[in-house]
Order: sequence, then C-alpha cells, then structure tokens
Amino acid sequence: MQFQPLSFLLGLGVASLLPIVARVFRPVAVEATAAGLAMWDETRRIVAEQMEVMEDVVAEARARREAAIAQTNGETSQGADEPATTGTARRRGNGTARRSVRTAS
Repeated sequence: MQFQPLSFLLGLGVASLLPIVARVFRPVAVEATAAGLAMWDETRRIVAEQMEVMEDVVAEARARREAAIAQTNGETSQGADEPATTGTARRRGNGTARRSVRTAS
C-alpha cells in the first residue's frame, strides 16, 4: 500500500474539522431534542384531556342508561316515594300514527 499525501492531508483536515462541526451541530441537536420533548409532552397532555372527556361521556351515558332502565322497570333512582325527574317519558308504539275514523252520514 502506497502512501498518498493528498489522502493524508484530507484525513487530517477532516479530523481537525470534526470538533468544530460537533460544536456547531451539538446546539442544533439539543434544540431539536428539546422541541421534540416539548411536542411529546404536549401530545401527552392533549391525549390525557381527550381521555378525560371520553370518560365523562361514557359516565354520562351509563347514568342515562341506568336511569332509563330504572324508569322502564318502574323504579326510580331517588327512592320509591319520589317521582323520577331524569329523562323524558316516551310513549312506545309500533310506529303507526293514530287515525280518526270518520263515518259517512
């Protein structure tokens, strides 16, 4: 293997530039990492808020479902002697409208 002075000088140049490049790119890498961590924390916060909202929706839906079941069973959530105040009473039918029968005179 022959000694190549140009390759040797290029190697020395790269070796001497490496600390300079590292000093320049280190703050950039630190800032990019800090931005990534901030984005990660914000994402976790948003997901936690949305999970809380979803849990609230599920809890409200369960409460309404239990109230509807209690209403159809003739029970109330307040007690036996108090009328149910949650939900609205609905008339159930087979979906046909009532028609008045007229007789021809």
